[in-house]
Amino acid sequence: MSMLAGAGKGKEREDGGSDEDDIAGPYIMRPLAIGLQLGPEEALVKGNTSAKTRRPSLSQRLGFGSGKESAKGGEEGVSKDASPAGDPPDANDNDRDSVRSSSPMTISAKVECVEVAGSDMYVGTSHGHIIHYTVAMVELDGGRSGATPEYFRVSSVDLKLGGKRVEQVLAFPVLNRLVVLCGSTAQVLSLPDLRPVPGTMMKGVSCLAYDERLQRSAAAAVILCVARVRSIQLYRMAGAELRLELEVPITCSVASICQYGQYLCVADTEAYKILDLAKLRTAPSAEGARLELFPTQQPRTDPDSGRVIRPPRPRTLVVGPNEFMFLTSSASDGDATTLGVIVTALGEAQRGTLQFASYPKSVVYDAPFLIAAFAGSVDVYDTRQPEQTLAQRLFVDTPDAGRPRRVCAAAGFLAGTRLAQLDSESEPSMSRALSAVVRASVVAVSQDSLYVLADEPPLLLVSRMLRAGRVEEAVAAVDAALASGDVSQASAEAQYCVLMAGVQYFARLLLDDALQLFRRGSLDPRALLHVYSDYAAYLGPLLEPLERLSMPALLRAAIRDLGTVAQLVGLSAADMAGNDCDQEALAEALAANALEVLERYLEHVRLSEEFDVARTAVDTALARLYADHDHIEKFTALIGSRDSRVDSSVAIAFCRNTKRHYYESLLYRVRGEPRKVLDIWRRLLSGECEDARFGGMPEYVAYVETLSEQQDILLAEYAWLVDVDAAASLRVLAGLTDVSVAALDADRAMASIQSQKVEGGDGAQRALIERLISAGHPRASHYLTYLLNVYVRQARDCYSGDEERHRRLLALEERFRCAQAEDLRLTFRVWIAKAAAEDKPDALESQSAIRLRAQLIAMLGARPIAYDAAAVLDCVEREAPAVLHLEKAMLMAALGHTSDAGEFLVTACQDYAEAELLLMRPCAPESLAQLANATGARRTRGPQQAKDEETGGVRHLLRLYMAHVDDEMAARLVADLLHRCSECLCDDAGAVLVSIPEHWPYAIAEPLVSRQLARLAHRERSSSIERGLRQSLTLAEQLRAIDEHRDAGPIVLDYSQACAKCHKLLGSSAFVLVPESREIRHVSCG
Repeated sequence: MSMLAGAGKGKEREDGGSDEDDIAGPYIMRPLAIGLQLGPEEALVKGNTSAKTRRPSLSQRLGFGSGKESAKGGEEGVSKDASPAGDPPDANDNDRDSVRSSSPMTISAKVECVEVAGSDMYVGTSHGHIIHYTVAMVELDGGRSGATPEYFRVSSVDLKLGGKRVEQVLAFPVLNRLVVLCGSTAQVLSLPDLRPVPGTMMKGVSCLAYDERLQRSAAAAVILCVARVRSIQLYRMAGAELRLELEVPITCSVASICQYGQYLCVADTEAYKILDLAKLRTAPSAEGARLELFPTQQPRTDPDSGRVIRPPRPRTLVVGPNEFMFLTSSASDGDATTLGVIVTALGEAQRGTLQFASYPKSVVYDAPFLIAAFAGSVDVYDTRQPEQTLAQRLFVDTPDAGRPRRVCAAAGFLAGTRLAQLDSESEPSMSRALSAVVRASVVAVSQDSLYVLADEPPLLLVSRMLRAGRVEEAVAAVDAALASGDVSQASAEAQYCVLMAGVQYFARLLLDDALQLFRRGSLDPRALLHVYSDYAAYLGPLLEPLERLSMPALLRAAIRDLGTVAQLVGLSAADMAGNDCDQEALAEALAANALEVLERYLEHVRLSEEFDVARTAVDTALARLYADHDHIEKFTALIGSRDSRVDSSVAIAFCRNTKRHYYESLLYRVRGEPRKVLDIWRRLLSGECEDARFGGMPEYVAYVETLSEQQDILLAEYAWLVDVDAAASLRVLAGLTDVSVAALDADRAMASIQSQKVEGGDGAQRALIERLISAGHPRASHYLTYLLNVYVRQARDCYSGDEERHRRLLALEERFRCAQAEDLRLTFRVWIAKAAAEDKPDALESQSAIRLRAQLIAMLGARPIAYDAAAVLDCVEREAPAVLHLEKAMLMAALGHTSDAGEFLVTACQDYAEAELLLMRPCAPESLAQLANATGARRTRGPQQAKDEETGGVRHLLRLYMAHVDDEMAARLVADLLHRCSECLCDDAGAVLVSIPEHWPYAIAEPLVSRQLARLAHRERSSSIERGLRQSLTLAEQLRAIDEHRDAGPIVLDYSQACAKCHKLLGSSAFVLVPESREIRHVSCG
């Protein structure tokens, strides 16, 4: 039978209950090695003459017994524990072999003590052997009987100390040393070969201890405390050195000893004492160096039988920094109540006292618990509690041979101690549902078996709570384990327990709590989707079957047992609904809450970027959730994100079946299928189907505008839209290229626009015609006249109709007059073009009207003229005769009515600079007269004809200025005109001067008068100039001749030389040489 009845889950009682709550505690007992094969060489044969007679143990020689003494006097030296072994713990295990000799009387070896350091196990036997084993992983399976781990015998050594039992084994793995106490001899062995270290054997040793400030598993140097017959010796062991550092003389033999730092707690044959090593180093007899606490029990004589009854061996142990505990019993036989007294190094009892029903066979301290071995159990006491009561009892339901005889503190943790899988199924991706290394440093020893006492993992406790339905307690326990650092938040076992708790919360429809735990435990979203049957069916093959998901089988089973959300909601609604409660409404509310939790968890998974393999299912499920809950923004962001993995085919099929037309169109839009998007939206706009989520015409047009790269679609949409909403079609028209516009059916589009009552009057027609013209449409010229008429009507609407608009017109004219006063040569055309380019946010309407007027004037002045000037002029005279003066003058000029146009410019427009260009410079490119040339109404003039027209124009302007312009402005205009063109009026100077009013300043006529006087003096000045020019020419000719003969050589004269012309002697008179004849003459004869 197994010793594990007291561990984990517990046994069922006959009354049908469970003792789980009675035995649950901090430890789990599991087999470490069962039926150790100690070997025939470790057996002792009675009657063999070669074997030495067993001497009494040291405790017997000191006067103490090891427990209840046998009543047989002949076997006084043999304790009950040394009796022959019974059956092995499990009779069915043929591999377990406590070897028995074929000799008539063979005493099988027993395990006396054990030391575990990592995966190495050193067993001390009752026959004086040390056996080295290696042990595999110990599994703690959450309440079921765990299998015994594999162990292998490495080596064995006979201490050769007369077959005495090994009382104590201490391992120091870092130092590679094993300290052994066998009989009364202590010896140091090297590891792992178990060879004696020379010079380390000590005889007459009653007990051993070490300074427990250091952990044996990591100590690189250690202080050994050796109690001998007359002294206590302290050795320092570091490396290969064992050096005596202090020797304290004693008067009584020591039965138990322990050390913490500078203090020793000893139990000798007289009392329990505390020794201060610091004081003993200075003076052995120093005051306070030896503190006597309590007398030890002494042997007594049974008055009836006369036999001497020895008390149990005293026990001392370290229970904390500078804290010690010793055991004392009220009776010498150990059957009465025993107390465990905890004192400080100063002898003060500051903590509670432990109470035992009998004297423990063995006791160890594993902070903060005290573990004691009794005849039938191993008890655990919590020293942190004031009452120091029993915290756990590990029951042992086995024969005597399998009961614990002793508990030993191991040097280090047991490597590979794990919590066995709660999974009963094989899962390659996750072989263990719970996989945490747990603490195990206490070993219980039976006759031939070893059992490990491992700390009960906090999450195993959580698992038990969850099985019992104590979800809140389980979650609190997980939080406590995480806070203490015993368990990592990311560990598989923590996630398992959290998820199991979340599933139980979900089953109760405590959805917010379940969501929080699902997030903590990182539940596979596909598992949660299986609970929502509608969504599982919607996802279809996108959702892997629950059985194929990588998760613990118990978690999978718990999720499978949930059923569906519809079932949970129905049951909960039926339970929660009262007499006055609408069960159907309650069920709808619960179902909505469940969908909200699913949405929130899937969003969390998506943001955390976990479960990449499940992203397609997650995103596709979120798409439906957003559509179901009308979360347009979230839906659009999801399907439009770069990392979106929505299966659009599945989502589109769902939207189509549920008549969510707008969501379907959005999916097509993301897929890059604009024709399908627009097809759905056209049906929505035409009323064939309905969806309130659709943004209507604005959204439709905005999307069409984005398709500028797909002109075929854009052209088709314009053709449809112009029949439905002409105003909206203008935005689409702006996106068409010139090629696409040239392919438009302009007549059909214009007819559609004219048939609609478009807001804004002629705006749609205007925009269409402008675009046709800019794109060079074949029908552009046909619609240009209509466009100009539209402009005329729009200009009329801007400047007439009410007082505000009339003031706008007056303001426009006033602004031009101010500019004209500064520059008489400024035309209205040039000024309004500059004014239209200005940016005036505070006068948007006025500025818009100015831009419209400037555009109309520019189109009227464009050459060659492609419009019907007569038709446009008729529209101007009919629609805006008092507004568009310049436009009328331009049209008159285009029709060849130059004189009338000039007079209209002066009288109505008061655009004098424009009139001068028209009448005086008709050949100038900027002159309105060129419009007539553009229409073919006038032919090109010759230079003389142009000059004659300019002269006639000046005369005409003078008459107009003096007849139709106010006096002040006429004076300025006439003065400017006479200054620039006085030469044109020379023939009519007299008439002009007579026509100038007498009150005008002389400066006005001065240019003309000056010009006329210059003509009168011209002839006389011309004759004088002619003579001077002739003389100059003669002199120049003479100089040229002289220059040509300058190099003819020297001229030699004498007084007999005569002039060739007058034949008189030259004498000293000036002379000249005629180059051609070489004659010499007087200068006067030249």
